[in-house]
Amino acid sequence: MYKKISRNEKITRKISEVHSADNYLTKETTENVSLAVTRLNGKLESSKIINERVYYFISADADFLIDNEKVHCESGDVLYLNKDTNYSAEGSFEAITINVPAFGVIK
Repeated sequence: MYKKISRNEKITRKISEVHSADNYLTKETTENVSLAVTRLNGKLESSKIINERVYYFISADADFLIDNEKVHCESGDVLYLNKDTNYSAEGSFEAITINVPAFGVIK
């Protein structure tokens, strides 16, 4: 099985005034993994993720607070967050974001 998803098939979701996601691969295609291009320009409030997440920063100048530790991310960096990690972020970024399992799937 395969699925090609073109840019005109993406689903754009405004998460907040400062955070958005262009969803390409979603749980409707496979529950195993999801992929989106996410953008932040401001402050992302603290949250706890329920899956593993990888950010590849296309462009970035952002500070993450991960389990009370400050981590600065720049363009070209990769950030891995394990399941059940608490984090927040402030600054700006555009990133390819991968979730395992797919975002919205609880395993």
